Amino acid sequence: MEHEGAVIGCGGYSSDGELVLGTIRLDLRRQGLGRFLLLARLREVAKLPAVSYARLCAPAEFAGFYAKQGFKPAGAEGQMQLRLNVCP
Repeated sequence: MEHEGAVIGCGGYSSDGELVLGTIRLDLRRQGLGRFLLLARLREVAKLPAVSYARLCAPAEFAGFYAKQGFKPAGAEGQMQLRLNVCP
């Protein structure tokens, strides 16, 4: 993610629907940019053939953010694996 020629955030996804943990520059957090970046990636994941959900593994400190976006815990306790159904 760029703004006025500067990188302000990044994140990605794999062809099987796994999100690469995204991040926003520290001084620009809490302005909705993380959510914008996440939604942009989810929109692309929803276009992938045979992918019905997005998933990610996140540090526990980000659990609240992802829960607010609709992600649900999945996998072993303590691993902070999250899952969200996507529709094309």
